[in-house]
Amino acid sequence: MSSSNSEHQTKREYQQLLRLHERLLSDFQGAREELSAPGTDGLVKVIKARTGSSPELAPVKTDVEEAIRALKMSESEIRGSNVEMTDSDFEAEGISNMPAYLRRFLAERSSQPGFSYEVSQDEVRGWIIRW
Repeated sequence: MSSSNSEHQTKREYQQLLRLHERLLSDFQGAREELSAPGTDGLVKVIKARTGSSPELAPVKTDVEEAIRALKMSESEIRGSNVEMTDSDFEAEGISNMPAYLRRFLAERSSQPGFSYEVSQDEVRGWIIRW
């Protein structure tokens, strides 16, 4: 494997790791919202009224917060690594406000031979990428 291919593979692996971080972060933030939601508090009150004891959610909330912090720290370390992440600089034919996940998608694939694409934005369907 040539140095260029090795660098490309390394960048691709870092990008995959960052996408995993984004998905996990989103999941943990959703869990935090669910645990703090009024419906959850109401459910705990109903259980306490019915049984006399309530489930202890504080340790779970603390663990979720710690997981969120750990993911953010890990992401920061990855972004601060010596591997130059070019997907954030990728601009699709003058479109600067494209979401990061679509920029990454195009950045990863545009380095592949024969890959071409068209990007448009529809008021109803949002971003449309044809390749």
